[in-house]
Parts: sequence; structure tokens; C-alpha cells
Amino acid sequence: MAMFVDRVEEFRHFSNLKKVNIIFGRRRVGKTRFVKELLKDLLPSNKAVYLLAINKDLSVNLKRFSQALALVYNIPGLNFQSFKEMFQFLETRKNTEIIAIDEFGYLIRHGILPEFQEIIDEVVKHKKLILTGSSMSVMENSFLNASSPVYGRVDKILHLQPFKFKHLFEWFKRLRFQDLLKIYSVTGGVARYLEFFNEQELVEKQIITNFFNQSLLFYDARKLLEEELIEAERYLNILEAISKGKNSLNEIRNHTGIEYQSLPFYLQKLRRLKIIKKQAPIIGKKKSIYIVTDPYYMFWFRFVYPFEDEIDSGFNTNAVNDFKKNFNAYLGIIFEQVCKEFLQQGFNFTKIGKWWFKDKEIDIVALNEERKQILFGECKWQSNVNAERIVKELVEKSQFVQWFNNEREESFAVFAKSFKKRVNSFEGKPVHCFDLKDLEKLFKRKAFKKH
Repeated sequence: MAMFVDRVEEFRHFSNLKKVNIIFGRRRVGKTRFVKELLKDLLPSNKAVYLLAINKDLSVNLKRFSQALALVYNIPGLNFQSFKEMFQFLETRKNTEIIAIDEFGYLIRHGILPEFQEIIDEVVKHKKLILTGSSMSVMENSFLNASSPVYGRVDKILHLQPFKFKHLFEWFKRLRFQDLLKIYSVTGGVARYLEFFNEQELVEKQIITNFFNQSLLFYDARKLLEEELIEAERYLNILEAISKGKNSLNEIRNHTGIEYQSLPFYLQKLRRLKIIKKQAPIIGKKKSIYIVTDPYYMFWFRFVYPFEDEIDSGFNTNAVNDFKKNFNAYLGIIFEQVCKEFLQQGFNFTKIGKWWFKDKEIDIVALNEERKQILFGECKWQSNVNAERIVKELVEKSQFVQWFNNEREESFAVFAKSFKKRVNSFEGKPVHCFDLKDLEKLFKRKAFKKH
């Protein structure tokens, strides 16, 4: 079994279970493992029942649950005729405190909700339910939509997210920052995808094996979209457009041919799945753009999708050559994301984003709005960087950022692989230079911090 990286905040959130507890999140994110570890932590004396639903009719799942419970309670021949009858039986089991149903979303798809409303309202009185689902749209529509039969009956809800970059230091204890960035840049911290990587082989070799051959990581991007969304091809076309730099509504419409009035609907679906986000300059007025933010999808659309048919036919030469040629440039994009996470972890900022205006752009602008402090940052995925030159350019661009112009307290940061020349200040203002060793030190401290 793969190692379990401690989800401290998530465990804390679910340490005191209520009657109906919902856990949802994208497929492969680690919900099943989280639930099993949670039950182990909460009930070391095995006072919980765990049931796994499958994507079959309710009658098939009810038969499977009957067989599973017959084994749990050593009662041969259990054969429930309804889910209500099953929960009535479980309600009489005095030693059972928690009932966990994994992939409950499958039961929702096959029509359990009307019966389940009655079960929650009339049957379950002394038990605590943990229900998980991988289809985010199904789970949200079922429990958070006012038109749902079970709306308002959820006591606790957790949207389980992929691991942050800092958690990879805990997962791969012997790998250094640069290799961890490569792994994060293709997995996005999704637990199941991380399991495809090890500490023994070269990371680039593992990426080629896992993405440019017929494997889960090759197939999964398309499969997940097809499972989650109707008209998956339309979403694929939208993501292809955004990945190619078609970031405005007009550019996406022109590339995909989707009607202008329909496009926001599709974009909103992708935003709710956390695959893309709508981005505007952190300061100033400018039309928003759409960008792919999920590293797994970002990598897949950049390096796999253009060669999908070739790879599927067993010919990956062109894909591998493109990867070897352009992967380092792609890492620069992910490095910027990780630098923002670094500032979120180690500093007292209330807002972090990007800024652009006409031909000027700043990778990172971080604000402490209460104190009127502002940091301007530049990310260079390069070695031997001259920080003084970068800061000089930053200072020039910062003058165009309109935010408490005469009152704000300014500082600057440069992130790079390594520095040829560091600086601590520029024109009397503080400058912070972070190389990979500096970043690794802080991320490790945060990853292994005792809670």
C-alpha cells in the first residue's frame, strides 16, 4: 500500500463527526484512503462499517451491501429488499457508530435520493454517516442544490483537494526541489498519480513511461472529463484553446465555434472542477482571462493531447521529442505557481496574484491590505540570475501599479534556480532573493511541522 501523507487540517475538520458528513473531490484525489484512515483514527476498536458502491443499478449495490454486511455481522443470508430496510438493520447494531459509504455518488446517479431523504429523516437516529463521491457535479447538485430532496440535511462537508507542493517533501523524502517540481508539474498533487513515481529512477524517464504510453496517466484526462461532463468534446476543445493561449472569451469562441452566449456555461463547469480559473490583474481594471491551473491537465494538453492519436497507436517518438525540447520552459510556469504557494506559507500576505497592464507584466504581486504593504516578485526558472538587473526592471514596472501610491510600503522578491549576484536592497527598499535551496528549506519546515 502507498504511504499515507498526513492531511492534518482535513482530519481536524472531521474530528467531530455529525449525523450526515459529506466528502467529495475529483477522482484519484485520495478520498477512499482518507476515509479509511479517518475511521482508523476515530474508531480504533472497529465500530464502523465501510461499504463501497459501484456504478451499477441500486439493486446490484443493495445485493453487494447485503453480502458485505452478512460477513461483517456474521449473519449468513442477509438479503435486504430496500436501502431503508438496510439502514433499519444497521440502526439496531448497538456497537456500530459510523456507516461509511464510499462512492455514494453512484447511488445518487441511479436514483437513491428520494428514498435516502426518508432514511435520513426517519430511520437514522443514532448513527453517523460518511458519504463520499467523485463526481463533483453530482455531489454538489445533490446536497447543495435547493431543489434536491436532501438539501439542508448535511451537517459537515469537505471538498478534498489534491496535495500542495509542500506535501511532496513528505511523500518523496529523498528527492530535491527540482525533481519534486517536475513530479508536481505533471500530477498536480493528485494522490493516485503520485503513486506512479518513485525515488529510484530519473523523473523525466518516469514521465515518458507514464504519459507517452498507454497507461492511466495517458488516458485519464479524457476519461475524467467524459465521466463528469456531458458533451466532453466541447470541453476538450475549450481546454485546448486555453492551453494554446486563447484566453479571452472572443478567442475561445473563435477557436471552438461555440456560441458566445453559451460559452460562459461551459467555462463555469470547468471552473467548478478546478481545472481552469478566471484571472484578472490583482490591481486595476482589465477584462479577465481564462487559464488552465490544474498542472495535470496543463501538462496533458500541452504535451499529450497534440499527439494523442499517435501515442494511442503505439508511436510516441514525436511526443517524446517535443517533451524533451520544451519541458524545461513549461516548468517555468509551474515554478511561478509554487513561488506563490511559498509566499502563502511563509509570509503575512492577505492577497496574492498577478498583474499586467498593456505590455507590462509582473509575475507576483502580494498584498497586506491592512498594513498597505506590497511585494513585487519575479520568477526566473534559470541559473546564475543577476538579481540586481531583475529588481531594477521590477521597480520600473511597479511604478505603473496604482495602489496607495504615496502610502504603501514596497518590497521586492526574485525567485530563481540560483544567483550570480544577490541583493538585499535597492534604492533603500528591501529585496529578497530565493534560490531552490531557500525554497526547499522553508517548504520542508512547513511540510514536517508538528501540529
